Amino acid sequence: MPSPYQPFDLVILDCDGVLVDSETISCRTLVDILSPFDPSHDLETVMRRYLGRPASAVIEDYERMTGRPASADFTRDWRTQLFAAFQQDLQPVEGVRAGVEGLCSDYCVASSSDEERIETCLRKTGLWDLFEGRIFSTTRVKRGKPAPDLFLLAAGERGVTPERCLVIEDSVSGVTAAKAAGMTAYGLAAGSHFAVLDQRQALLAAGADRLLESWQELSLAPAPN
Repeated sequence: MPSPYQPFDLVILDCDGVLVDSETISCRTLVDILSPFDPSHDLETVMRRYLGRPASAVIEDYERMTGRPASADFTRDWRTQLFAAFQQDLQPVEGVRAGVEGLCSDYCVASSSDEERIETCLRKTGLWDLFEGRIFSTTRVKRGKPAPDLFLLAAGERGVTPERCLVIEDSVSGVTAAKAAGMTAYGLAAGSHFAVLDQRQALLAAGADRLLESWQELSLAPAPN
């Protein structure tokens, strides 16, 4: 069967919510951390505000809520709590390995997470072998998503022009970044967080060229005209 990815030379994959089902876990951790300072930070509110955004967005809000700089203890305790939750509960998104192994083009990860978190998640879910040496973290650019910088960095280093790139994202900020970079963007609604905050229509409104419910649908998606 002809690959639907032949028009693309590079498939750029978000990590959280696309490769690993981490968004609900990480947002529950943020509820535990932030709700004592602002009770309005329930799970849906946290998802709406932080999905697809870098840790700096959380730090900025914490400092605004508390009126003081975030200490090293705060960031260390947040990370310790989050990684413990990942070790206990994190799973790959269903169908991801077969989907990635079925790609006929080059591929990579471009994530709002830092390198340690990306590696931790990929190792825990048994996906590290697919992505070692193919990882681009937000720590490498000045502006994270929804700015296009990270996707443009990934395309440039893989030697592909933006119009030959397909981005797979689960968040509005990620789709916005992909479209700002001049790339095709597919929204993937396969993560468990869509049961809490359904962003399907928001992904389309942000410019997603196609909405997919699963990795299985991704492998069957027709090529764009």
